[in-house]
Amino acid sequence: MSHRFTRRSLMAAGGIAPLAALAACSGESPGAGVAIDNATGLELPNHTPPPEVEGAIISDVEGVPPGYEKLPAELIRTVEAPPGDGSVVTEFKITWDAPAPPLEENVFWQSYNEKLNVDYQPQIAPAANYDERLATLLAGGDLPDIVQLLDTAQSARAIRDGAFADLSPLLAGSAIDEWPNLANIREDQWRYVAYDGKIVGFPIDLPAYNNEFRYRQDWAEENGYPDPPADAEEFKELFSSFSKMGVDGRYGLADAPGTAMIAANAMFHVPIGWRYENGSLTYHQETEEFAEAVRFMTELWKEGAFHPDALALDANIGQTLSMIPAGTVGISWIATANWYNPGVYYDALQEAPDSWAAFVPPHHEGDGTGLFGRSTGVFARVGISSQAAEDEERLKMLLDYCNYLRAPFGSEEHYFLHHGAEGDYFTRSGGGDPQPVEGTSFQPEAAQLTYGLAPVVYDFPGAADAIEINEQYVNNSEMDPCAGLFSDAATRAQPQLDELFESYINQIIVGNRPLTDLDVYLEQWRSRGGDDMRTEFEEALKARENEE
Repeated sequence: MSHRFTRRSLMAAGGIAPLAALAACSGESPGAGVAIDNATGLELPNHTPPPEVEGAIISDVEGVPPGYEKLPAELIRTVEAPPGDGSVVTEFKITWDAPAPPLEENVFWQSYNEKLNVDYQPQIAPAANYDERLATLLAGGDLPDIVQLLDTAQSARAIRDGAFADLSPLLAGSAIDEWPNLANIREDQWRYVAYDGKIVGFPIDLPAYNNEFRYRQDWAEENGYPDPPADAEEFKELFSSFSKMGVDGRYGLADAPGTAMIAANAMFHVPIGWRYENGSLTYHQETEEFAEAVRFMTELWKEGAFHPDALALDANIGQTLSMIPAGTVGISWIATANWYNPGVYYDALQEAPDSWAAFVPPHHEGDGTGLFGRSTGVFARVGISSQAAEDEERLKMLLDYCNYLRAPFGSEEHYFLHHGAEGDYFTRSGGGDPQPVEGTSFQPEAAQLTYGLAPVVYDFPGAADAIEINEQYVNNSEMDPCAGLFSDAATRAQPQLDELFESYINQIIVGNRPLTDLDVYLEQWRSRGGDDMRTEFEEALKARENEE
C-alpha cells in the first residue's frame, strides 16, 4: 500500500498508528535519530465517562462505537454559557467534500457564530493538498488558533519545534474538571496524542476499525455469485467478472494499489505495520505474506479487474470515491457511517437497496476471515497554536470552545452541531425524531464546519447492524506494535520511501516491473531509511518493556 497522503492511505488496513512518524529531537544524519514513547512521563487528565443515554447499544467488543438508533426524549445541557467571547476564532482543517457555502449564504454558519459567540473563520484544505497547504501555513509562521494535525512530516516537525501549546498545566489530573466534555476523552487516546510527555492536542476520534468493505451484490448475483467471496480465488473471479459485464465504464476495482491492496493485505494476513518477535522488528513489506499479496494484485491486474487508469485514480481519491455512488466500481472501503447518514453513499443505497452489501474479506484460503489493522482510536490531533496560547484568558476561551465541540450524544450541544438550530434544517417536538425542513440540506452547509472533535458514535437507524459488522472486523484485528512510538528516521525518510513504493510496487502490480523486483525494492527501502526506522523502533520498544 502506498503511503501517499489521502484519507484512504492514512487509514489503510484500518489505521496504521496516526502520527507514528512524529520526530523526537535529534541530528539530521541517517542513523543519528531516536524513537521515543511519547506517553512516557505523561500526567493523564482524569477521565469521566460520558453520560449514559437510554436505549444505547453497547458492544461487548472493546473499540466498537456505541450505537443509538434514536435520540433520547430529553436532551441534557453540558455547557451553561456560550464558550466564545465574541472574537475571531481561526482554524485550519481538512475536508473530503465540496466547499461549504460562504458565511453570507450559510444559515448554519450564521447560527453557529451566534450560538457559540464567535466569529468563526476556518481555513479548509482539500485532502489532496492538505500537506502542501499546511507547509505553506507553517512557513508563514502565523498559525490559526486551532490546527488539525494529520500524520505528515510537516506536522511532525511543527510539534517537535514547539508550534503548538503544551496544555498539560490546564488539563492534567483534576484540572480538566473545568472542561467536563474534554474529560470524556479516554486515557488511551491521551497517550496517543501526547508528545514527549506533554498534552499537545485533542484526538479526532476513530473507532478501532473505522471502515467497512462493501461490494455490488446485485452485479454479483447477475454474474452467478450469490454469496460474498469465500477466499482469494473467489475474490479475483468476482471482481474480474464485474469488469467483463460489457457495461461501458464499469469495473470491479478502481484504484491501484488502493482498496484492492487493503483487501489483499487482509486476506493474506500481512502484519499490521511491523511484526515484533524476540526483540526484533520485521516490516510488513519484508514478509512472505506481503509478497503473496503483491503477487495476488498482479493476478487481479492480469484478469482485467482494475480500471485501466488505476494508478492515476490512486492519486485522485475524490474521483475514486465518486465512482461508488456513480455505480462504476464494484467495491468500496469507506467509513461505516457513510452508508447510514444522509449523503451521496446513503442516497445511492436508498435508490438501490439491493446494491451495496457489507462483507468481511476472508482469509485467502477460505479458513476464516482476513486480518485487519486496529487503530489507536485516534485519527489525528487538534492542536492549539503556541501563539494563541500566549494569552492565558484566550487559551481558556479556546478550551471552552473545544469543550463545546466535544459535547456527548444526547446533549443539547451535540444536537445543535448535528442538526442546527430548531427550524433551520430540522424540527423536533415532544421528544420525537427530528423532521427535516423541506428545501434545506444540513450536511453540505455544516459538516465541514463541525468536523473534528465530536465523539464517534453510531447515531442512526441501523446502528445495531453496523455494530454487528464492525465487531467482526475488530475481533479479527491487530494493532501495529510500534503504535505510539515516534521515529526521527521515519519523518526524514518517508517522502522518498513513498516515491520508492510507487516506483516499484505500483509498477509491479500493473506489469511494468517483474515480481522479482520486490527484492530490489526492499534493498532500496532498507538502505534509504527503513533499517534506521527499525533500529529506532526496536530501541524504543525495549525501553518501553523495561519500564513495564
